[in-house]
This record gives sequence, C-alpha cells and structure tokens, in this order.
Amino acid sequence: MSNSTNLAAEFFVASQLHRLGYIVTLTLGNTKEVDLLVAHPDGRKVSIDTKGLKNKTNWPLTPKLKRKDHFFALVSYVNHFEDVECQPEVFIIPSVEIDKVLTGWSGSKTVTCVGYSKLKNSKYKKAWPLLFNSKLG
Repeated sequence: MSNSTNLAAEFFVASQLHRLGYIVTLTLGNTKEVDLLVAHPDGRKVSIDTKGLKNKTNWPLTPKLKRKDHFFALVSYVNHFEDVECQPEVFIIPSVEIDKVLTGWSGSKTVTCVGYSKLKNSKYKKAWPLLFNSKLG
C-alpha cells in the first residue's frame, strides 16, 4: 500500500499545482528524489520530492538534495485514504529548511523522519506560494 499511497500523493500534488496554473511533469519514479518537475508560466522551475502517508504518524525521510529550487510535498490522508470525499493535508517544505523539521526515527541512528504532529499547525501547511514566493492570478 505504501507505493500506492505515494503514487496517489504525487498525482494529488500534481493536480493541485496544475489547478494553480503551473506546468507539471511527473517523473514516475525515474528520477531519484524528484517526483515532480514544475514550471511557472514565467519560466522559473522547481523540483518536488513527494511523500504520501495514509495516517497521521511520520514520513521517513533522508534528504540528500538541498537546493533553493527543490521542495518536499508531504501528504497525509489523515486516516481516510479510501474516502475520496476527504481531502488530504499537504505540507510544502523548501529543501533548504527541511532540517528544521527532521527528527530521528525511533530506534535508528541513520533514518530520519518528519512527524505529522510537528507539521499539523505549521507555516508549511497548504504553503503552495512557497514554491515560487508568490501566488498566481
């Protein structure tokens, strides 16, 4: 189910970005750490690593790309993955800020994660404008 959750998250984020007026390309797993390539109508481009979560726990994450034009889109289906009426929560985090929300994974010295509880009321929730530092339209 993890793969289908991640794939659903990628398509959801791509759909939202398309609705906002951006041009979106899905890499469908062909590019490590880059799930979406996004172009602004003015030509600026960003890349996004998307992680999906069925519930409200932790996203395992060991980020390697940390650039100002790379972002993480963390998607939680808040325990309602099968309910298409329930909208997932999306958190947009610049990769250069990811260390601010990373914590150690319980019982591991090498795996890190981002906890849902740390993000649920953060500035990153629905932070689509962070991608290009402005709103379209």
